[in-house]
Amino acid sequence: MRKIFKLRRHETDVFQIIHFLEHVMKIFVMTVIVLLLSTSTYAQIYKWVDKNGKTQYTDQPPPPDAAKDEQRLNIKSAPAAGSQNKSGNLSEQREEFDKRRQQQREEDAKQQAKLEENKKKCIDAQTQLKMYADSPRLTVPDGAGGLTYVDDDLRQRKIADASKAVATYCK
Repeated sequence: MRKIFKLRRHETDVFQIIHFLEHVMKIFVMTVIVLLLSTSTYAQIYKWVDKNGKTQYTDQPPPPDAAKDEQRLNIKSAPAAGSQNKSGNLSEQREEFDKRRQQQREEDAKQQAKLEENKKKCIDAQTQLKMYADSPRLTVPDGAGGLTYVDDDLRQRKIADASKAVATYCK
């Protein structure tokens, strides 16, 4: 019986060691991932003009006989994908996005209202054009409570005005 007890105790110790090593391994892996994501790389870039006058950008120094005008550019590469943004920066970006979206909605509503107004004006212009073109004898109020007939010159001007309105509003 004593051997069985020692065996069980030994198994328990092994499982505790394995559990501890798994925990340490997880911490190590997470630390490596965080370090890899948080590093930024620097690249040495050379800008020079070759014999043909073309501007060249390379990561190698230009050949000694080819360079007319050489510059060393210290360029920091973009942060690695998945790097963390500050929460304040993220909320500011969200606010800016919401403002742009609201402005776009307002512009769309104004444009829609203008389209509806132009559609109504188009229908009115088409109605007037049809009325002036189809009716040879038109009457209009004279201002004193009576009606007068429209002469041909006025009728032709009204047809021209209605045609212009149709061309403007009925696109």
